[in-house]
Amino acid sequence: MAGKQNPSYMPNYFSIDDILATQERVPCSNPLELKDLGFLDPGSDDKHLAQGSKLEIPYWIVDGMRAGKLKYLNMYLPRSYKEIYREILLADANVVDLHKLGPYFYEFGLYLIKHSVEEGDLIGETISSTFRTRFLNILNAAQNCRDEEKLKETDKMDELERKLFKMGYKKRNDIVGWMNRDVYQIKTASAVSSFKKRKVANIS
Repeated sequence: MAGKQNPSYMPNYFSIDDILATQERVPCSNPLELKDLGFLDPGSDDKHLAQGSKLEIPYWIVDGMRAGKLKYLNMYLPRSYKEIYREILLADANVVDLHKLGPYFYEFGLYLIKHSVEEGDLIGETISSTFRTRFLNILNAAQNCRDEEKLKETDKMDELERKLFKMGYKKRNDIVGWMNRDVYQIKTASAVSSFKKRKVANIS
Protein backbone atom coordinates (compact mmCIF):
# COMPACT_ATOMS: atom_id res chain seq x y z
CA MET A 1 0.00 0.00 0.00
CA ALA A 2 1.66 3.20 -1.15
CA GLY A 3 2.10 6.24 1.05
CA LYS A 4 -0.69 7.20 3.43
CA GLN A 5 -3.59 7.08 1.03
CA ASN A 6 -6.93 5.98 2.40
CA PRO A 7 -7.06 2.21 1.67
CA SER A 8 -10.74 2.72 0.86
CA TYR A 9 -9.70 4.38 -2.40
CA MET A 10 -7.18 1.73 -3.35
CA PRO A 11 -9.27 -1.48 -3.63
CA ASN A 12 -7.91 -3.75 -0.95
CA TYR A 13 -9.04 -7.15 0.31
CA PHE A 14 -8.64 -6.06 3.94
CA SER A 15 -10.26 -2.61 3.62
CA ILE A 16 -13.58 -2.45 5.49
CA ASP A 17 -14.59 0.63 3.50
CA ASP A 18 -13.90 -1.20 0.25
CA ILE A 19 -15.96 -4.19 1.38
CA LEU A 20 -18.90 -2.00 2.40
CA ALA A 21 -18.77 0.00 -0.83
CA THR A 22 -18.91 -3.12 -3.00
CA GLN A 23 -21.91 -4.43 -1.02
CA GLU A 24 -24.09 -1.87 -2.81
CA ARG A 25 -26.72 -3.63 -4.92
CA VAL A 26 -26.92 -3.08 -8.65
CA PRO A 27 -29.68 -4.03 -11.13
CA CYS A 28 -28.70 -6.68 -13.65
CA SER A 29 -29.99 -9.51 -15.83
CA ASN A 30 -28.53 -12.72 -17.25
CA PRO A 31 -28.44 -13.21 -21.05
CA LEU A 32 -28.18 -17.01 -20.60
CA GLU A 33 -29.56 -19.57 -18.20
CA LEU A 34 -27.11 -19.99 -15.32
CA LYS A 35 -26.88 -23.50 -13.90
CA ASP A 36 -27.12 -23.95 -10.11
CA LEU A 37 -27.41 -20.19 -9.50
CA GLY A 38 -31.13 -19.97 -8.85
CA PHE A 39 -30.39 -18.80 -5.30
CA LEU A 40 -29.39 -15.41 -6.71
CA ASP A 41 -33.07 -14.71 -7.31
CA PRO A 42 -34.80 -14.66 -3.90
CA GLY A 43 -38.20 -14.75 -5.62
CA SER A 44 -37.53 -18.06 -7.37
CA ASP A 45 -37.46 -21.61 -6.05
CA ASP A 46 -35.73 -22.97 -9.17
CA LYS A 47 -32.30 -24.53 -8.93
CA HIS A 48 -31.16 -22.72 -12.07
CA LEU A 49 -31.35 -19.02 -12.85
CA ALA A 50 -33.70 -18.61 -15.81
CA GLN A 51 -32.55 -16.61 -18.82
CA GLY A 52 -33.52 -12.93 -18.62
CA SER A 53 -34.10 -12.86 -14.86
CA LYS A 54 -34.13 -9.38 -13.35
CA LEU A 55 -31.95 -9.14 -10.26
CA GLU A 56 -30.53 -6.71 -7.75
CA ILE A 57 -27.42 -8.22 -6.20
CA PRO A 58 -24.25 -6.91 -4.50
CA TYR A 59 -21.75 -5.31 -6.84
CA TRP A 60 -18.90 -7.64 -5.86
CA ILE A 61 -20.85 -10.63 -7.19
CA VAL A 62 -21.66 -8.86 -10.46
CA ASP A 63 -18.07 -7.71 -10.88
CA GLY A 64 -16.79 -11.26 -10.54
CA MET A 65 -19.31 -12.65 -13.00
CA ARG A 66 -18.37 -10.03 -15.59
CA ALA A 67 -14.61 -10.37 -15.19
CA GLY A 68 -13.92 -12.91 -17.97
CA LYS A 69 -14.44 -12.82 -21.72
CA LEU A 70 -17.91 -14.32 -21.30
CA LYS A 71 -19.95 -11.92 -19.21
CA TYR A 72 -22.60 -13.90 -17.35
CA LEU A 73 -24.55 -10.82 -16.26
CA ASN A 74 -25.64 -7.58 -17.89
CA MET A 75 -25.29 -4.73 -15.41
CA TYR A 76 -27.35 -1.53 -15.38
CA LEU A 77 -26.66 1.74 -13.60
CA PRO A 78 -28.21 2.20 -10.15
CA ARG A 79 -30.67 5.11 -10.27
CA SER A 80 -28.42 7.36 -8.16
CA TYR A 81 -25.96 7.52 -11.05
CA LYS A 82 -28.41 7.87 -13.92
CA GLU A 83 -28.84 11.02 -15.98
CA ILE A 84 -31.65 12.56 -13.89
CA TYR A 85 -29.57 12.43 -10.70
CA ARG A 86 -26.44 13.59 -12.50
CA GLU A 87 -28.35 16.66 -13.66
CA ILE A 88 -29.56 17.37 -10.11
CA LEU A 89 -26.01 17.15 -8.77
CA LEU A 90 -24.63 19.36 -11.49
CA ALA A 91 -27.38 21.94 -10.85
CA ASP A 92 -26.67 22.29 -7.10
CA ALA A 93 -24.74 19.49 -5.42
CA ASN A 94 -24.77 21.23 -2.03
CA VAL A 95 -28.49 20.65 -1.41
CA VAL A 96 -28.41 16.91 -2.16
CA ASP A 97 -28.55 14.33 0.62
CA LEU A 98 -25.57 12.37 -0.65
CA HIS A 99 -25.72 9.81 2.15
CA LYS A 100 -29.24 8.87 1.05
CA LEU A 101 -28.02 8.33 -2.52
CA GLY A 102 -25.34 6.00 -1.19
CA PRO A 103 -23.11 6.04 1.91
CA TYR A 104 -20.12 5.39 -0.36
CA PHE A 105 -21.29 7.53 -3.25
CA TYR A 106 -17.88 8.57 -4.58
CA GLU A 107 -16.10 5.25 -4.24
CA PHE A 108 -18.95 3.17 -5.62
CA GLY A 109 -19.14 5.58 -8.55
CA LEU A 110 -15.50 4.87 -9.34
CA TYR A 111 -16.29 1.16 -9.55
CA LEU A 112 -19.21 1.77 -11.89
CA ILE A 113 -17.17 3.76 -14.40
CA LYS A 114 -15.44 0.70 -15.86
CA HIS A 115 -18.74 -1.10 -16.45
CA SER A 116 -20.48 1.65 -18.38
CA VAL A 117 -18.92 2.34 -21.77
CA GLU A 118 -21.53 4.94 -22.73
CA GLU A 119 -21.87 6.77 -19.42
CA GLY A 120 -18.63 5.98 -17.57
CA ASP A 121 -17.02 9.33 -18.42
CA LEU A 122 -20.18 11.19 -17.41
CA ILE A 123 -20.25 9.41 -14.05
CA GLY A 124 -16.61 10.34 -13.49
CA GLU A 125 -17.27 13.98 -14.35
CA THR A 126 -20.30 14.07 -12.05
CA ILE A 127 -18.61 12.65 -8.95
CA SER A 128 -15.57 14.86 -9.53
CA SER A 129 -17.71 17.99 -9.95
CA THR A 130 -19.87 17.05 -6.95
CA PHE A 131 -16.85 16.66 -4.69
CA ARG A 132 -15.30 19.97 -5.78
CA THR A 133 -18.60 21.78 -5.25
CA ARG A 134 -19.24 20.34 -1.79
CA PHE A 135 -15.67 20.46 -0.46
CA LEU A 136 -15.74 24.14 0.51
CA ASN A 137 -18.95 23.62 2.51
CA ILE A 138 -17.37 20.63 4.28
CA LEU A 139 -14.32 22.71 5.13
CA ASN A 140 -16.41 25.62 6.40
CA ALA A 141 -18.59 23.32 8.50
CA ALA A 142 -15.54 21.63 10.05
CA GLN A 143 -13.97 24.98 10.95
CA ASN A 144 -17.05 26.71 12.31
CA CYS A 145 -19.53 24.24 13.79
CA ARG A 146 -20.06 23.70 17.52
CA ASP A 147 -19.92 20.29 19.22
CA GLU A 148 -23.70 19.96 19.36
CA GLU A 149 -23.98 20.63 15.62
CA LYS A 150 -21.65 17.86 14.42
CA LEU A 151 -24.29 15.22 13.74
CA LYS A 152 -26.51 17.68 11.90
CA GLU A 153 -23.61 18.90 9.75
CA THR A 154 -22.61 15.39 8.63
CA ASP A 155 -26.15 14.05 8.16
CA LYS A 156 -26.16 14.54 4.37
CA MET A 157 -22.51 13.60 3.74
CA ASP A 158 -21.24 10.35 2.31
CA GLU A 159 -18.55 8.44 4.25
CA LEU A 160 -15.61 10.12 2.50
CA GLU A 161 -17.01 13.56 3.29
CA ARG A 162 -17.64 12.57 6.91
CA LYS A 163 -14.02 11.48 7.30
CA LEU A 164 -12.79 14.77 5.85
CA PHE A 165 -15.14 16.69 8.15
CA LYS A 166 -13.92 14.81 11.24
CA MET A 167 -10.28 15.39 10.28
CA GLY A 168 -10.89 19.12 9.74
CA TYR A 169 -12.90 19.40 12.96
CA LYS A 170 -10.17 17.69 15.00
CA LYS A 171 -7.43 19.88 13.51
CA ARG A 172 -9.48 23.00 14.25
CA ASN A 173 -9.82 21.93 17.89
CA ASP A 174 -6.10 21.10 18.08
CA ILE A 175 -5.20 24.58 16.85
CA VAL A 176 -7.65 26.27 19.23
CA GLY A 177 -6.28 24.21 22.11
CA TRP A 178 -2.72 25.09 21.21
CA MET A 179 -3.52 28.81 20.98
CA ASN A 180 -5.23 28.66 24.39
CA ARG A 181 -2.32 26.65 25.81
CA ASP A 182 -4.74 23.84 26.72
CA VAL A 183 -2.63 21.19 25.05
CA TYR A 184 0.99 20.43 24.29
CA GLN A 185 2.13 21.57 27.73
CA ILE A 186 5.47 20.15 28.86
CA LYS A 187 4.82 17.70 31.69
CA THR A 188 7.03 15.59 33.89
CA ALA A 189 7.47 12.10 32.51
CA SER A 190 5.68 9.43 34.53
CA ALA A 191 8.96 7.51 35.08
CA VAL A 192 10.68 10.61 36.49
CA SER A 193 7.68 11.38 38.70
CA SER A 194 7.66 7.83 40.08
CA PHE A 195 11.41 8.01 40.77
CA LYS A 196 11.01 11.26 42.72
CA LYS A 197 8.22 9.76 44.82
CA ARG A 198 10.34 6.70 45.69
CA LYS A 199 13.28 8.96 46.56
CA VAL A 200 11.13 11.06 48.91
CA ALA A 201 9.72 7.92 50.50
CA ASN A 202 13.23 6.50 51.12
CA ILE A 203 14.44 9.77 52.71
CA SER A 204 11.46 9.94 55.03
